[in-house]
Amino acid sequence: MRRHDPVDIVTIGGGMSASILASQILPPTSLRMVSLEQGPAQWTYPDFAHNHDSLRFRNRYAMMQDLSQTTWTWRPDARSPALPYRQFGSFHPGEGLGGSMVHWTAVMWRFLPDDFRYRSLNEERYGADRIPDEMTTQDWPIGYEELEPYYDQLEYDMGVSGRAGNLGGQILAGGNPFEGHRRRPYPNPPLARSKFGRLFAGACEGLDLHPFPTPAGILSQGYTDPYGNTRAGCLYCGFCTRYGCEVGAKTSPLTTWLPPALDTGRYDVRTGCRVLRIETADDGRATGVRYVDSAGEEHVQPAEVVVCSAFTLENVRMLLLSRGDAHPDGIGNDRGQVGRNYTYQIIQSPAKGLWEDETFNFYMGNGCTNAQIYDYNADNFDHSDLDFLGGAAISGQAGQREPISSSMSLLSGFTDRQWGAEWKSMLGRSWDRVGSVNIQGDSPAYAGNFLDLDPTYKDAWGVPMLRITFDWRENERNMYRFLAARCEEVLRAMNPDRVTVSPELGSYRIDQYQSTHPTGGAIMGRDPGESVTNSYGQVWDTPNVFVTGAALYPQNPGANPSGTVGALALRTAEAIRDRYFSAPGELL
Repeated sequence: MRRHDPVDIVTIGGGMSASILASQILPPTSLRMVSLEQGPAQWTYPDFAHNHDSLRFRNRYAMMQDLSQTTWTWRPDARSPALPYRQFGSFHPGEGLGGSMVHWTAVMWRFLPDDFRYRSLNEERYGADRIPDEMTTQDWPIGYEELEPYYDQLEYDMGVSGRAGNLGGQILAGGNPFEGHRRRPYPNPPLARSKFGRLFAGACEGLDLHPFPTPAGILSQGYTDPYGNTRAGCLYCGFCTRYGCEVGAKTSPLTTWLPPALDTGRYDVRTGCRVLRIETADDGRATGVRYVDSAGEEHVQPAEVVVCSAFTLENVRMLLLSRGDAHPDGIGNDRGQVGRNYTYQIIQSPAKGLWEDETFNFYMGNGCTNAQIYDYNADNFDHSDLDFLGGAAISGQAGQREPISSSMSLLSGFTDRQWGAEWKSMLGRSWDRVGSVNIQGDSPAYAGNFLDLDPTYKDAWGVPMLRITFDWRENERNMYRFLAARCEEVLRAMNPDRVTVSPELGSYRIDQYQSTHPTGGAIMGRDPGESVTNSYGQVWDTPNVFVTGAALYPQNPGANPSGTVGALALRTAEAIRDRYFSAPGELL
């Protein structure tokens, strides 16, 4: 076993959060930091040059975690057996330098002000009896006002493309009128809108709804960020989600935060490293991490501060695995809080149309060239007479369709079977003529949805896998039924020749992709009796351990989590840099 010289900070993971921390903490200080990344090194050039191989990247998941080495188990409820997730389905966590942000879709939301007050807002407006008994949603320990400056910095770091809807309290035409106020416009104009996106937006306007461009972490034009990185605008090549960007238009740690951090000479990123656990002293304080490298050699990296900055599920598992005399149930779990409030997201396509005489060039663009409406998201509409809480963003289908992954499900609802000569003929005629109206909805927390260590299954290093216990509840089924009807209204206003609608939400299925947006399990809160960390991600029972990422979320709103992950990381970096090291080990 090799024991390394101590450093000030070690992070488990080398993705978005770790690179943000390094870029904010290291340049103005003399601190030293190490990030341990399980995947390989990779950079825009040469690794992503000419990478338009849909079989390798989109269908064989070349940038994703190796499920033969480590994975998770799932069961719908605590009475059912759990089995390992051996083929990619519900979510696609990446590995490699830069993490999942390298292959993300790059949708860049700010959460709504109401999203931070889920429980208190619904109790105030509709009464405490509207909260189902099993629902364990809770307010965040911070609000939109406190996070807004960090959203602003993140958007200018990234060069986000979009159109403001609420600038300093003034509602602007063409933007999202429901968003919280912002101090500055987006740094870049919106991406070009696709033909299908224009059709969707026109139909929404005819229904007195409020369509706006999807905010994107993809440059619509050339841009130089605050760190001096100059990048090119999007090519609309159609090879975006699950691919690295060949021109760097899609923001990732590789394009933005890693260069200034590495330039300090005090940031060491070690790839091919699998962290086994956080090491602790007799008093419970973290002393560093134990890991194995790609050759199988075991290492210990001592550090003053340990940051869990990996994928949501891995952050939770790391806390549970890090057991010792002071923390017999794992770090952060002295009061049994780790694993609770696990949530996901309802991303479905309730309504689908076929236009016999139109083609839409769905093979082009990216996941952000569509339009959105927020009229039915969160509490932007009155729930007084409805049988559910929450809502969803509704959008028209975006681009980047490719033949292999799309062919089997594209015509469902239009043909009786997905095989045979008739199906193949229709697929050839209709592949670019079918489009859907989609939802991205709330996922409230419930006592029966949680994460823990699997008692049976272990990974390639002999370490217990994380067990996911999760399924939808009646609130989400009722919400989906309402939203499916709204999607059908929009779709019919788009005048397709044929329509198919899925009016009911089935049980959650881990074998079907929806989003890489699992959240919760190490939630932030106002006191240790209701949460794992404080608002900075600092673990209550082990104050020199921090957690970043979506594991901190008390529940998941109807929006991609990445924008808030980045804003929270900027806030945590500032607190560690300016306050923690003046009084190490004390709660912020």
